Amino acid sequence: MATNKRGSEGSEPLERRAKLGGGRRRERELRIRVSDAEYEEIHEAATRVGLACSAFIVRTVRTAIREQRPLDGALVALHAELRNASRQVNAVGVNLNQLVRHANAYNEVPESVQWLAAYCFQVVRRAEAVIVELGRRLP
Repeated sequence: MATNKRGSEGSEPLERRAKLGGGRRRERELRIRVSDAEYEEIHEAATRVGLACSAFIVRTVRTAIREQRPLDGALVALHAELRNASRQVNAVGVNLNQLVRHANAYNEVPESVQWLAAYCFQVVRRAEAVIVELGRRLP
C-alpha cells in the first residue's frame, strides 16, 4: 500500500494543492488545533475526495468564503446583461429559422439576412465580453 508523507496508509496518492502561478509555492502557514474526532472527520472527508487534509481544508474554507460574500451589484448587472443577451440570441435564432424556411420555399434569400447576421454577431461579441468580465470578478 502507498503511504503519504505522514506515514499513514492509503490506496491512492493524495492530490497536493496546486502551486501558485509561475511555479511559486504558498509562503504562509496557518496552524490550527483540532480534537481527535475533528481530525478523523476531516481526514476521512479529505480522503474520500482524494485530497490531502491541507488541500481539503483550503478548498472547503475558500468555498465557504465565496458563499458568504455579499451579493456584488456589478455581478448582478453582468448576470442580467447575459440573460438579456441569451434572450436576444434566442430571438435571432427564431428569425433565422424563419428566413431559412422562406429561402428554401421560394429559392431566394431575404434582404434582412445580412442585417440579422450582423446583429447576431454584435450580440454574441457583447456576451463574450460580459463573460470575460465576469471571469475577472469571480474569485
